[in-house]
Amino acid sequence: MDKIQEHVAVARRRMIAQQFLGILGWSLFAALVVVAVGLAVPKIWFLPGDDAVWTWSWLGGGVAAGLLVAAVWTYCVRRSGLDAAIEIDRRCQLKERVSSALSLSAEALDTDAGRALVQDAVRRVERIDVRDRFAVRPQRRILLPLLPAVAIGALVCFVPNAVPETPAVAANSQNQQAQQVNRSARKLQEQMERAKKKAEEKGLEDADVLFRQLQKGVDELASQADVDRKKALVKLNDLAKTLQDRRDQLGGVDKMREQLNRLKDVAGGPADKIAEAMKQGNLEKAMDELRNLREKLKDGHLTEEEKQQLIKQLEQIQQRLQELKDSHEQAKRDLEEQIRQRQAAGDLEGAGQLQQQLDRLNRMNDQMDALQKLAEQLGQCRECLQRGDGQAAAAQLDQMAQGLQELQSQMDQLETLDQMLDEIAMAKQAMGCQQCNGEGCEACLGQFGMNGKGDEGEPGMGLGEGRGKGERPESKTETSVYESRVKGNVQAGEAVRTGSANGPNQAGNTLQDVKDQLKSSVSQDADPLIDLRLPKKEREHTREYFRRYREGQ
Repeated sequence: MDKIQEHVAVARRRMIAQQFLGILGWSLFAALVVVAVGLAVPKIWFLPGDDAVWTWSWLGGGVAAGLLVAAVWTYCVRRSGLDAAIEIDRRCQLKERVSSALSLSAEALDTDAGRALVQDAVRRVERIDVRDRFAVRPQRRILLPLLPAVAIGALVCFVPNAVPETPAVAANSQNQQAQQVNRSARKLQEQMERAKKKAEEKGLEDADVLFRQLQKGVDELASQADVDRKKALVKLNDLAKTLQDRRDQLGGVDKMREQLNRLKDVAGGPADKIAEAMKQGNLEKAMDELRNLREKLKDGHLTEEEKQQLIKQLEQIQQRLQELKDSHEQAKRDLEEQIRQRQAAGDLEGAGQLQQQLDRLNRMNDQMDALQKLAEQLGQCRECLQRGDGQAAAAQLDQMAQGLQELQSQMDQLETLDQMLDEIAMAKQAMGCQQCNGEGCEACLGQFGMNGKGDEGEPGMGLGEGRGKGERPESKTETSVYESRVKGNVQAGEAVRTGSANGPNQAGNTLQDVKDQLKSSVSQDADPLIDLRLPKKEREHTREYFRRYREGQ
């Protein structure tokens, strides 16, 4: 009988293990589904605390709960010993010998029939291996937990957690910034429209294309509802770069105006006002005086003495203008020679600084050519007066007026560009101002009322007249380049010639290529500080100071 009970116990344990595997698939599936829901909560709503603790707590707890539920469920529905005996009879085809022997009572076992039944059952059981008949094999349902496990892996690896809920504040802040940028851009639109009208009144056709390009960019900032402040500032920087490039092309006009201050020591006569206006750089007044002088020559209102004085004056002005041209060319030649000397001495930084000065002089070439042309026209006018041909002299003066008109147009365009650069700088400050919200005020150097004075005569926050207070506006930051440190590549030492090698020569770097590379490198900016741009009022003040200094006032 003990042999039968031993085989029944083995069969019962294996049947219970098979039950556990069947229940475990469903319990883990349900537990991992709950875990997936729990891990999805911080993905939808923000939860304070450590994300790793939350994740591993749910994973560990879910797996433990699934195992516990499977164990409890298996214990509740476990198979009995009689069920195991019946299953042995069924699988081993013992015709209920084992189950019948196991179900006999103690009185029945003492009978001959009972003992015969037990002996027969034992003999049959000893011939079989219960372990083979009751193999523990997992079923397909054990794979069910893989489905929620894949979902959990995707949640943990690819779905970020929710952030603190501040959408309303962030949206309001973004909308306020966008509205502030729009207001500042609209103010800039108005200023550009005024500048464009002034340019049209002065006949500045070259500035029309530039204004259309700028107006297109500003219109985008003014009309875009969700514009970002940083992107708007980048856009304004690009527009300012376009204006600055055009201003650099006209930079020689400003230098030429300073050179005209050297027109002094001109003898008295009918051309006094012309020489004085050119000396002050007021070409518009010089044109008016030229027209008046032309009318006097055409109408014959000048006496012989005045004509002789005019001839002498024209000769002196011609000499001064020619001297300006000659000194300009000589300065260029001197700089070129100094650059060659610095390059030969290995001073590339000094050569680069001199090259920048040479580049600035080269930008004045067109203006100096125009002055030389004026000098030639003055000479022709003087010759006409010496011959007594007043009409021809008047015609030469008319051509001079046209030349001065071209130079004056360039000056007007330069002044317009300076104004627009200042307006763009003010618009950038207004976009970040917390006091005016983009409307423009003294605190942010906005577009209006910037006379350097604050409320009740107190110092303003800007860069106008008087003594200011508060933080200065941020200077423009160069973003097109960056600095980096590169380790030197240590090469072999000095080469030693040990012999000759046969074969054709190979093309390599020529001496001219090396010179071109050196010239290109020294042409680059060596020190950006020399390109510092003063505000308009300070430029005029500085120019007036040096003019009076040269005149000895």
